This record gives sequence, C-alpha cells and structure tokens, in this order.
Amino acid sequence: MQYIIYDLEFTVSRNARYSSEIIDIGAVKVVQGDDGLYVADTFHSFVRPSNRPVLSTDTVQFTGITQRDIDAAPLFPEAVKEFIAWLGTDSPYYLCAWGPDDRQKLVSHCRTHHVDLGWIHNTNDIQKQISRLFSSNGKYRQLSLSQALELCNIDFDGQQHRALDDAVNTAQVFIYHFDRITLVHNAADDEESRGSKLVYSSPEEEQEQYSPFGNLANLFKDR
Repeated sequence: MQYIIYDLEFTVSRNARYSSEIIDIGAVKVVQGDDGLYVADTFHSFVRPSNRPVLSTDTVQFTGITQRDIDAAPLFPEAVKEFIAWLGTDSPYYLCAWGPDDRQKLVSHCRTHHVDLGWIHNTNDIQKQISRLFSSNGKYRQLSLSQALELCNIDFDGQQHRALDDAVNTAQVFIYHFDRITLVHNAADDEESRGSKLVYSSPEEEQEQYSPFGNLANLFKDR
C-alpha cells in the first residue's frame, strides 16, 4: 500500500468572475520499509492557469510562485496526467491532504477539464484526523500544519504555501501519528454519480461556493 500525501496551491483572486485555479502540485509517496514508514519518492509540477494566465500580486505574495515559474508550466490536463503517471494507478494507494480544500479543487478541476475521476479514490483529510487527536472535553480544535508540526516537535522544512514543501511536512506529521490515524475508502466517481451537492445547498452555501472569498480565510492561514 502507498500513501500519497499531496498539496495544491491556488491563485488568489479578488474578481468574483474568476474562481481560483491550481498553480502548484506537490506530492510524496510514503511506503512501509523494514524500519517503518518513509518517504520513497516526490512529485512536483507548476500549473499554468487557463482562465487568467497572469498571476495577481496577491498570488505571488502569498505563494512566492512567480510569473516565470508559471509561463514555463503545463496546463492542468497535462500536469495532472503527469501526476497520475507518477502515482502508478496499478498499485493501491490512499490520497491524503491537509484539509478538505485540495481534494475539492482537484475534483472540480478534473470535471472542468474532462479528466476521468476514477483515479481520485481513498481520499483522506489528515488535518481533521490529527486535529481530533488533540481535541479535548468534546471540543474540536482545528490545527494548522505548523501547529501540528510543533506538537510533534518537528521543524517546518522549506517554504510555507509551496506545494511540495507542504506535502513533505504533512507527510512527517502523517508518519508521526500513523498508528493513530484511521484511513477510509471512497471514490470520487461514486459522488459524481449521485450528482452535485449544490442541488441541496442553502443559498448561503451556494454563495460561499461561488465566491472567491468563500475559503479565503482558510487559504491565508497556515495549513
């Protein structure tokens, strides 16, 4: 079994006509060795946005990703194809991320670009799992990635809000707490067959989903 710990970075947009786009994909493969879990391989690709190829100042300041990085990058369909090839879909794996946003954006992009969802399965929110471990008195406390690392006495390695660096650090937390994490099986294809959840959303939920600021508060805090 392979544990794929991945992270995505998005554009930051103040224009309601444009939703955020994936501009950075980073991932690590965690596998079982004789001495326990370890990082066996890494993947990284910048992604050139298709709707607004020129990065906003906010995006550059938040992520540190430059226009030069993006201009030389593949569009999402090519980048995700490379990611899927790196995954090696013949072997079983879990897809794990810090928080729910990355998975939601990944599924959304695949639908938009007509990429088959069959490879998106066994997705798990590591932030939720780890945060529950440190909740007390029935009160859920959502941890940032930096807080989780601190609780593990692990220093952050690299630059925050860069996909590969965040994936590597998430993997360290994952490995540290692995024996206390329960991973679930699921498939994005099954959700697709049940239809969009927007049909059952309240007006407030719809507004949040369509607004570029719906998850901005979460975007700007440490993950």
